[in-house]
Amino acid sequence: MFAATPPGFKNAPISKLFITITVSVSIISSIAGIKHYFFLQLVPHIWRWGQWWRLIVWQFVYLNESEVLFASLLVYNLRVIERMLGSRKYASMMILSYAFTFLLAPCILIFLKIVPSYSANYLPPGPTPIIFAALALYHDMIPSVYKFRISSGPPSTESAESQSSSSSEPSSSTSHTITLSDKIFVYILSVQVALAQMPGSLICAFTGWLVGVLWTREVLPGRNWRIPEWWWERTRTQGMASLSAFGTGQVTGMGGANTETAGAATGGGGGGEGGQTAPTDTAATQGRGFGSQILDTFRGNF
Repeated sequence: MFAATPPGFKNAPISKLFITITVSVSIISSIAGIKHYFFLQLVPHIWRWGQWWRLIVWQFVYLNESEVLFASLLVYNLRVIERMLGSRKYASMMILSYAFTFLLAPCILIFLKIVPSYSANYLPPGPTPIIFAALALYHDMIPSVYKFRISSGPPSTESAESQSSSSSEPSSSTSHTITLSDKIFVYILSVQVALAQMPGSLICAFTGWLVGVLWTREVLPGRNWRIPEWWWERTRTQGMASLSAFGTGQVTGMGGANTETAGAATGGGGGGEGGQTAPTDTAATQGRGFGSQILDTFRGNF
């Protein structure tokens, strides 16, 4: 139903990391009761109390579960952008989008306060601008796979001859037809995210879309900036090593204890019946980390 791409996060580690951080930070902030630190109100947070640090952190966490759910689904379906651009270029685009939107959205809110009878003073927290910057790339770069029509009239069962013979007669009923593509399902998710907390969420969505359009038109300042390659390779290597250690790591002392136990069982086999014992697989008897058990559950899906 959504984008016709290979399932899972293959060749899309940044999308996987983004969703993991978005969900984890939202859960942790909810448990710790610190969500109120991510609100952004011009008055009193900025003008009265001078809490300028809120300009930096307001995109770090969503407030409610519905926003986390729809934003995660949207990022999952936008992973095709990462596969097209490459992880390094995609991560650079997201960092650049954050650098522009964390100030641009409050500036738009300040400008709108000048409009008479407009009293918006609040920007809902969450990485909505970053996601909509990626959505602008999706709209511009990804072609539709298939199209379908939705008609308000009944399906036609007449033959071509009968249709041609009756074409001169006026039709008693009017049928309206809308042609849509497979990308409509991604846009439905984006509309849900954009309208989650009106009007602030719409301002965030517009800001991210504007930055994404400027990026695709190659007019965004710093558009050619990339994460330094030496830092990217170092971080990726360390990240993969940490993930591998988490997935297959053993509790301290557990591997040695199991190895000694296996050796004792093998060496003491002469006292058994017939002096023979079944061969023991040392790797199978070693302790398996908790991370390995979790990864085994989802192995093949990601």
